[in-house]
Amino acid sequence: MIRQCNRLCLWAGVTAVVPILFATVAVAQVVPNRYIVVLNDNVGNPRAVAAQLGAAHGIQIGFVYKHAIKGFSFGGPAAAAQAIGRSPLVKYVEQDQIREANCHGNDPQVVPTGIQRSFASSNPNLTIDGIDDLRIDVDIAIIDTGIDIDHFDLNVVARTDCSGGSPMNGSCTDDSGDDGNGHGTHVSGSAAAIDNEFGVVGMAPGARLWAVKVLSDRGSGYTSWIIAGIDYVTLHADQIDVANMSLGGSGSSSAENAAIAASVAAGVTYVVSAGNSDADAAGYTPASHPDVITVSALADSDGAEGGVGGPTCNGDVDDTLADFSNWGSTVEITAPGDCILSLYKDGMCATISGTSMSSPHVAGAAALLAASGYTNPFDIRNTLIATGNFNWVDDSGDGIQEPMLDVSNTAIYAPATVPGSAAPSCSIDADCDDADACTTDTCSGGSCSNTAIDCDDANACPADSCSGGVCSHDSSS
Repeated sequence: MIRQCNRLCLWAGVTAVVPILFATVAVAQVVPNRYIVVLNDNVGNPRAVAAQLGAAHGIQIGFVYKHAIKGFSFGGPAAAAQAIGRSPLVKYVEQDQIREANCHGNDPQVVPTGIQRSFASSNPNLTIDGIDDLRIDVDIAIIDTGIDIDHFDLNVVARTDCSGGSPMNGSCTDDSGDDGNGHGTHVSGSAAAIDNEFGVVGMAPGARLWAVKVLSDRGSGYTSWIIAGIDYVTLHADQIDVANMSLGGSGSSSAENAAIAASVAAGVTYVVSAGNSDADAAGYTPASHPDVITVSALADSDGAEGGVGGPTCNGDVDDTLADFSNWGSTVEITAPGDCILSLYKDGMCATISGTSMSSPHVAGAAALLAASGYTNPFDIRNTLIATGNFNWVDDSGDGIQEPMLDVSNTAIYAPATVPGSAAPSCSIDADCDDADACTTDTCSGGSCSNTAIDCDDANACPADSCSGGVCSHDSSS
């Protein structure tokens, strides 16, 4: 029997052959001691009734509703809410709830706290400025529930579906794997949402994403499906630089472990979530694998160091290990994972908590290193650890403080980029001088056709050419 996760993600009874997402499910975030009272339709003066009930029960009245509904909100103890609910004037009483903003294609871009806390937004090499002029030149596989392939804020270049209809499906289906759950899209946003005017921005903005669906729309699946996804990534190891696995389960699978080891040996850096059971990650797969980068979840409420922010939406203390996060010696690094705003299915955004949310921050950072010239997965892992900081409180009790993700070092995190959708417009310069480094500039006549000096490509734009033949290869570049 597969259990849905509550905030602490209970995994009792789940075996290694039924991996589950390491994230909390969407549940109503009720607020203690805050209530909404809906009065009967025949109440003539809601304000007077609110004042009467407020005085009788010693509560603080908030809003009074008179048009859409008749009622009021108040702050007070549960006992008062129960007593008010028994009034003949009251239709019902319900707890107040937290609601988060969803995003649409025309909503202004938000820089999530996780991107701020990891110093991505302050690294000038990433040019996070709300303009899609540059994208990180790297490929990331998201091994998950798929990706919303039509999401306006993601650059999905390939996809496959290994989840099948049964454990014996036997093959992955390319050009399939749309995300009907939302988890994989959320993970993708933290890793690589495009830096544009809308939605959110990810750690490696605009990176090319490979959607590898290995879990059903329910958020669960089989180890055999996951191995098929790893097999697919390994097949494309010459293109895919980093793979994120925000999933797992208790126990171990020798076959899955062997598949990951072979994929890492092929050159793919694997980043995985530690798990959400407030337990030693050594008892979970793939978190315990020696070749991956295992990530715990930091609770951060304000996107800044210092521990001065208020509690997170889950009530965790700012700049401490999230209460749900796994810990232990197999964890290499921590990253923000509590109340993370990112993308969601159907072109939306959502706030979710879990080590599933911390892992893609590190996967995006690993991708930045890959785009900066690092090719060995173990060099990438060691660099992530070496550049991390310890400006947080590890209250797990395991006696091992892992470093906190930090991409502020501009000498190390200096990734190669490619033009985005808002790259400077390319026009034909009379002298072929590619001042904007536009790769589509060409010279096809005029003064550029026969004069070598006029064809001087100071920036070595590879597409520049002159039709007269003399300037087709500019030796002075």
